[in-house]
Order: sequence, then structure tokens, then C-alpha cells
Amino acid sequence: MKALDLYCGLGGWSNGLALEGFDVLGVELVPKIAHLYEHDVIIADVRTLDGKKFKGFDLIVGSPPCRDFSQTATFGKYYWNEPPDPEGKGMELVNAFLRIVEEAQPKYWCLENVPGLKKYLDIKPRIESRLGKTMKRCFWGNFPSFFIIRDHNKGKIKTEIKAPFRKWKRAIIPLSIARGLGRAIKEAEE
Repeated sequence: MKALDLYCGLGGWSNGLALEGFDVLGVELVPKIAHLYEHDVIIADVRTLDGKKFKGFDLIVGSPPCRDFSQTATFGKYYWNEPPDPEGKGMELVNAFLRIVEEAQPKYWCLENVPGLKKYLDIKPRIESRLGKTMKRCFWGNFPSFFIIRDHNKGKIKTEIKAPFRKWKRAIIPLSIARGLGRAIKEAEE
């Protein structure tokens, strides 16, 4: 099965899906992050992609940047130099994901983001979960139900990528979530 990982970052979705046997292709905007990605990758802005070029993919996953919808964006300049813009750039990135899904018409799709996105999106999430003490996430899409393992090393979700990226820039989907989704899709197709 083929999966397209939009806003792939360091490969949280892709790594788990690959372990479940998916052939994955990522799309990342930042070259120095894309070069750390372990699978085939296109360095491009998701907003300019033609989704029709991805027809034939079984699954499209994506985690558009959440900074504009995150509660931490309200902490001022501690994290970001510019104020959050959920109705502007934030929704532009989410809508680019949804447009590509509409154009590519995969059998399954899954959008992950923080609960703050619910306020701006007309679609209700299929799953709302706490992935650690402070990490709440929502999942939108038409994917089969899957289990999310809640014990990620006693609430500490580890990544192997450290410097030069700040913690929020290297946040990735936990492997168990990506594998759970991949396994559920494979079982649905059997």
C-alpha cells in the first residue's frame, strides 16, 4: 500500500507506516529537515502541490503545523516571534491538506492536530486523545478505528532527533499511533 505524508517533518507518520509495510512518500518544506527524513521525500510547499498527481495513493496522512491553533501560542514571544494566525496561515495549511485529499481521492486519510483546530474546522474529529500528560491531539478523517496506546514511556514521548531543532520543531507522531493506523488499514483491506 502507498501512503503520502504531507508536512512529513522528521517522519513520525512515515516511520510507523513503513514498519507496517507501507511504501511512503513525504512532502516537507524545510530542506534541512527533509534531509533527515528516512524515506523518499519531495521538498515542496504543500499549498502549491497538485493533488491529482497523487491519485493511486491508498492513504494520505498529515500533521499541518499546529502553532496557530496551539495554546502555547498564547504564551507570547516565548515560543514564536509573530502572533498566531489561525484564520490566516493556520487554516491555509489545513485547507491545503484537505484540498489534496479531495483531488487525490485516496481510500483513507487522516489529519492530526491540536484540539484548538476544532474551533476553526467544520469537520468533527474521529478521535480525541491525550498522548501524554500535556499532549492532546485530535484525528480527523475516514480511517478505520484504531487503538492509541496511551503509555508512551510514562508520558514521556521520546524522539531520537535532538539539536539543532528546538523541541517543538522536532515533535513527531509517536510510532505506536502511526503503526496502529497502518495496522487498522491493512486489516480493513484483508
